[in-house]
Amino acid sequence: MQVTTLSEKAMLVKLTTRRVKLTHRMTSVESIVQAQFDDSSIAVLGRMFRDKSNPINAIINTINEAYREHRKFTLPYVDKGPRILPNNMYFEYSQLMHGHINHLDAMVNRYMPNYDSYVMQDIAFRSTSKTSVCASDYPTAQEFQDRVGLELRFSPMPDKKHFLFDLSDADVANFSNAMIEVESAARADAIKRMLEPLTHLVDKLQKPAGKQNGGTFRDSAIENIIEGIDIAKKLVMDDNPELMDTIKKLETTISSYNPDWLRESPIVREQAKTQLDEIAKQMGAFMGAA
Repeated sequence: MQVTTLSEKAMLVKLTTRRVKLTHRMTSVESIVQAQFDDSSIAVLGRMFRDKSNPINAIINTINEAYREHRKFTLPYVDKGPRILPNNMYFEYSQLMHGHINHLDAMVNRYMPNYDSYVMQDIAFRSTSKTSVCASDYPTAQEFQDRVGLELRFSPMPDKKHFLFDLSDADVANFSNAMIEVESAARADAIKRMLEPLTHLVDKLQKPAGKQNGGTFRDSAIENIIEGIDIAKKLVMDDNPELMDTIKKLETTISSYNPDWLRESPIVREQAKTQLDEIAKQMGAFMGAA
């Protein structure tokens, strides 16, 4: 049986990230800036735990990394709300995100007993600064622990059959059009994962080789395309065989080129530029496809 509706292909997932406020008013700097600009409304904030080796930074970085990967492996649905997760990605995504949640919980349990010493470590790290800070400027260990966390919530994609009462024909049409727009935006986002690094590489290949000409690129220019393909293949929920053929064509083409050849051989650069530019144009045509 062919899957035709978005609600049958995907679900919604919302990652709630809780972060503690880690800034403080820098009153000594504030007074200087206010006097300089003759504006008493200016506020100057300083960031706490700037030392990368401080364990508290590791907690914050874990939350940030979880959110980055949540965005990486999901598709847009509504701003600042849940995101679309293809059904085939559920187990991989769930395992990944629950790993982040468990890791964060373990770090909080490990570091909170020594939180006060990490505060003093941060104050010492800032001791060469002209701005002053004291322990009372920081949240307490309990405040910190209560305000950080990750929460994952799954829910089904909306479908008109979920309504338990009859809608007017106009409302049904509006709902259907909205879901078409959602699916189109999700497709465009998945394709963009490949198209942006591909366009970047094509732009480099259009310029003569050499740093002075702007044509030099790092291996990451190709690696980013390959990564984009790997992610897009998991996220694309389109049944269009032409799109899938284009993705396969890009995968085959980009893997056939050695980065050193592309950097050093004008002939290879020209050939690759022509092939990849054509694929980029084909791929771009699917961005607004219905």
